Amino acid sequence: MAPRPQRRTVRYWLLQLHLWIGLILMLPLVMMGITGAVLVYAHDIEHLLGQGEPAAKTVGEWRSPSELIEAAKAATKEPGRIPIAVRWPIEVGEPAAVRLSRPGMANERGQFRGGDRQQGGQGQSQAQGQSQGQAQGRVPVRSPFAGSLQILIDPVSLELLETQQAMTGWVRFFHDLHGHIFIAGGLGREIVGWLGVAMLVLGCSGLYLWWPKAGQWKAAFTVRRTAKGIRFNRELHGAVGIWSLVLFMVVNFTGVYLAFPQQISAAVNTVWPGRDMRVAQFQARVEPMRGATAINLDEALALAKERVPDARFLNAFLPTRPDQALRIGMIRPGHGEGAPAITVIIDPWRKSIVDVFDPQTLSTGESIIAWQRALHYGQGLGGGYKFLVFVSGVIIPLFAVTGFLMWWLKRRNRRAGERAKAAILAAAQSAD
Repeated sequence: MAPRPQRRTVRYWLLQLHLWIGLILMLPLVMMGITGAVLVYAHDIEHLLGQGEPAAKTVGEWRSPSELIEAAKAATKEPGRIPIAVRWPIEVGEPAAVRLSRPGMANERGQFRGGDRQQGGQGQSQAQGQSQGQAQGRVPVRSPFAGSLQILIDPVSLELLETQQAMTGWVRFFHDLHGHIFIAGGLGREIVGWLGVAMLVLGCSGLYLWWPKAGQWKAAFTVRRTAKGIRFNRELHGAVGIWSLVLFMVVNFTGVYLAFPQQISAAVNTVWPGRDMRVAQFQARVEPMRGATAINLDEALALAKERVPDARFLNAFLPTRPDQALRIGMIRPGHGEGAPAITVIIDPWRKSIVDVFDPQTLSTGESIIAWQRALHYGQGLGGGYKFLVFVSGVIIPLFAVTGFLMWWLKRRNRRAGERAKAAILAAAQSAD
């Protein structure tokens, strides 16, 4: 009588899913983990190598953002570059910075992923009314900072300290490899996003497969000293996985958000309704007024300070077209570097505040979205969290090695067993 075929359980199918996602995507996932870990400490490594930003040594009161911009403009004679951003230091001794656009950027037409273009003329007035619909979460094909020039300035003396192209060298290599695997136009970032989804699937399926039986909970969190071979790799894989699971899921979820911000924002807003942060902050549109003069940066900063009197200036993102709003970032004392800042959106023509995004007053959904980038890069929560994010990248090669060894050792043992069985049957047949 032929044996009954074994019934496939949920555990069996999850094991197959976990196994083959891990084996097929092993190398790209290891690459993502290693490059992510390096990027967490990229600026620290630059300083160790003597490649970091120069120190600002002059003691005194910091100069206004407008003065910083004028000093930066005087430092370069390259035509077509316009100021697009300015920032004060976070701490005393750091340089201030002014970003000058790539040549001719002011005359470029906005292009967004999916082929959607920003229209001129009549389309500009339509865009303001449709920003919550058609413009929702759109991501530019090319970053406004691409090809830009960063001018580092002493915030007290206005001395030019250094002129830098947009991120270059080994940091750019790791950033591009981790962010879009050198594939431009949005496709690379989407591929990276799907690798993040694969990581989330591995995390969820791994939790189910790890879940211990009654009486085995204590052992499931440790690796026994006597464990060897398959058992050692399985226990190490499971113990490291469960101890790091929450952080692993947070870092990978935030990575998926960075690849698919519009989809994740929409999903979060479905559960916790709130303003569309990307549209309101990065794509805010205003209607130019004929015969009016746009507000200057010092006046805009005074407006922002009036609204948030307990905060100080951090940065400003300047409009490059008449229909763009001006965006000012503010921080309160004790602000953690990289944590969400206060953002004040200003209509430069009407000299009025359009909206304020204050971390202290954001809704639950808005706070979740505001923290995504900081959580992914290990910022805003101190050195301990930064180190844990570094570890979350380093352990991916460990998962790959232990997972591969479990599969390979089982496969080797199974084949050895099959050969031994075949040899026994052959010996029995020859004896007959």
